[in-house]
Amino acid sequence: MTLYLWPIVCVVTLLVYCFDCAAGLGDVIYAINAGGETHTDSLGVRYERDPLHGKVGTASSYGTRLVIGRVPPNDQILYQTERYHHSTFGYDIPINEDGDYVMILKFCEVYFNAPNMKVSSRDWRLSQWC
Repeated sequence: MTLYLWPIVCVVTLLVYCFDCAAGLGDVIYAINAGGETHTDSLGVRYERDPLHGKVGTASSYGTRLVIGRVPPNDQILYQTERYHHSTFGYDIPINEDGDYVMILKFCEVYFNAPNMKVSSRDWRLSQWC
């Protein structure tokens, strides 16, 4: 499956869970630190280095200048790095079988510091091949 993101979208982190509806439990099967390096968070989730590093868009660590509240200090890096691009880009998510999945996208605006400064368009499209 590929998640396509349309222009000027800053993705901070992406997690995909394989979800068991009957048990209400799930396992993280894929997590990336968009724009950043590998990191294991305080809950033990391992975020991979951004797979688009050096390939498409721009990775930014501008947010490392800021303290991101409401998360453990060790996990702030997940909200301080980002990837953005002025054209469409996407992440390939390694899902090899049918099932129920939960995708979580986390966003944190670290560049603009006042209301109504960020103008963006978000168009989410999931593509699955047969």
